[in-house]
Amino acid sequence: MARQMKDSGVEWIGQIPEDWDVARLCDIKSEKKFAIVDGPFGSAISTNDYREKGVPLIRISNLKNGEVSDEDMVYISEELAESVRRSCIGLSDIVFAKTGATIGKCGINRLIKYGILASSCIKISISHKYNCDYFYYIFSTDQFNQALRNTCTGTTRDTINLTPFSKLNVLLPPYCIQNRIASYLDRKCAEIDAIIAKQQQIIEKLKEYKLSVITEAVTKGLDPNVPMKDSGIDFIGSIPETWRICRLRNIGTLQNGISKGGEFFGHGFPFVSYGDVYRNFSLPVQVAGLIDSSDEERRNYSVESGDIFFTRTSETIEEVGFSSVCEETIPDATFAGFLIRVRPFTDDLMPKFAKYYFRSNHHRCYLGKQMNLVTRASLGQDLLKSMPVLVPSKVEQIGIAEYLDKKCSAIESSIEYKQRIIERLTAYKKSLIYESVTGKKEV
Repeated sequence: MARQMKDSGVEWIGQIPEDWDVARLCDIKSEKKFAIVDGPFGSAISTNDYREKGVPLIRISNLKNGEVSDEDMVYISEELAESVRRSCIGLSDIVFAKTGATIGKCGINRLIKYGILASSCIKISISHKYNCDYFYYIFSTDQFNQALRNTCTGTTRDTINLTPFSKLNVLLPPYCIQNRIASYLDRKCAEIDAIIAKQQQIIEKLKEYKLSVITEAVTKGLDPNVPMKDSGIDFIGSIPETWRICRLRNIGTLQNGISKGGEFFGHGFPFVSYGDVYRNFSLPVQVAGLIDSSDEERRNYSVESGDIFFTRTSETIEEVGFSSVCEETIPDATFAGFLIRVRPFTDDLMPKFAKYYFRSNHHRCYLGKQMNLVTRASLGQDLLKSMPVLVPSKVEQIGIAEYLDKKCSAIESSIEYKQRIIERLTAYKKSLIYESVTGKKEV
């Protein structure tokens, strides 16, 4: 017989079993003195305070796969930690990202016996009377996260506030039910995650294969019997005998993008962003970004067919130097200051070939090798100008581009199929968690 349900009185929760209760976070917190706290506010912790050893400083970057991780952990001195002891965390505490794009992301601390929260985090200590794993699953639902975000209003739109946070509603089933749900979800989510991980591994192998196909084609050509010569460049090796080598400075002129204040964005004319270049071999014809730009700025930072764009700066060297080619002029558009535009003054490189050429492995090898010597996270024009460029005949460029269009399209179809599997599994996992923690699914 189906169990009796009742209205929880909370919109995001909906119907719940009759013997379950609704509680606020402040009702389930630990009896500890500091049960719901955020990172240090009186004593600012800066990079100058970091130590190789000491008290762990828990940051958003330490929240990985639902747990607090010691990967990329930084430390502060015991003296500094004691001065901000109000922001300490211990085992079984649940840590949330307090601000930024990942606001609400959370993880259980199963690793750190004593640490300090960074100012970007907030934590709750769950009373020993409750199962913290059950509450972690509640906190990980999209529905709870949206309720949390709704409390971030006014001038603190993108920051969790302690008072409204502590008043958020959660479910309170009997303790034995909490244990049963947590164990069930541990098992089921592990099974789903294993399948997702396998699909992701296949995707990564397909991406590696795609990159190797591109690199082989743009450095060796399509004819395996063509006479070869030494390129004189160690990471390129032999190239077809008829191909020539020049530097990027011999192909086009370079220019950094536009830099303006935040008030100029979100309205006006088309704007090519860092993400437009990073994510695409070819620029999308219609870009989402908008900027209030002048006539002069639209002339100086225009986006025309044949232009090649490179990502110029990033937090990591791995994201610098990615390229995208404009195959169709975007009228009235400008491009971001985090990008470099190469505007060809010759027709040596055809756009359909260039979009593959500058995404190849040897191109990434050159930039990575040189930037380790020059700068860690910024690509300068001088370095880009000196980059070697292989120039096949135009007939060969057309043939290579057409070959790669077909080959890469087939690989991308396989990747998209695997991604759809992951999306369906992710959606199923989210639904399973929500239905279980709200009692709609009996386990």
